[in-house]
Amino acid sequence: MTMRHDCSDLDQLLRLIGMLGNPAEKDFWKSWRTKDDGYGYDKIKACITSLARADQDNMHDYRAHDFADYVLMLFTTETPEADAELADTVGRQMTSGDSRTVGARFLEDLRATAWRVWRDHHHAEAATTVKEWTAAPFSSETDKWRALKAG
Repeated sequence: MTMRHDCSDLDQLLRLIGMLGNPAEKDFWKSWRTKDDGYGYDKIKACITSLARADQDNMHDYRAHDFADYVLMLFTTETPEADAELADTVGRQMTSGDSRTVGARFLEDLRATAWRVWRDHHHAEAATTVKEWTAAPFSSETDKWRALKAG
């Protein structure tokens, strides 16, 4: 199956995930997030396979947003130590050299790309934002400031 995504960041995100290897052949997907009992792998698999249906059912934005959301969640760590360990794990899949540096750069690119996909496929639109914010009242502090300025 040949897939082409008009969204360059979504295409890049899929290519980055692909750099981690074929899930049927690479140990990374078996060793990654071992405490989650396969949850991370299953979520990414479900999101990627759903992207194939996205153009058929007009759900592209939702599915791309969902995929990016899970990538951000699943490749996030809570401590610098955990991030260094993940970078090393990722880097060892790609190089026999400086795995921590390669992994850190990969994670940086993966997270930034996932963020752009998440942002660009979000439901918020500029016109709606302007309308909602124009209709919203100012805070009471602003009213006090205006009264002082006028007074």
